[in-house]
Amino acid sequence: MKYRVRTNGMGCKHCIARVTKAMEALGANIVTMELNDFVIEYGGDTAGVKAAIEALGFGVVSIEEA
Repeated sequence: MKYRVRTNGMGCKHCIARVTKAMEALGANIVTMELNDFVIEYGGDTAGVKAAIEALGFGVVSIEEA
């Protein structure tokens, strides 16, 4: 399933790299990745996605089916 994830606090390419690495560790495939807005393909519970992002110090605004 595809999800659009909107965050806050991501301000640079380093932030994108950190979130990308965290999503890959969960087994999520990155479809698109931009600052504070990205789409992933993920078959698990979105609570894990939220927890991984928040563990990096970023906020999660929304996670919606894409």
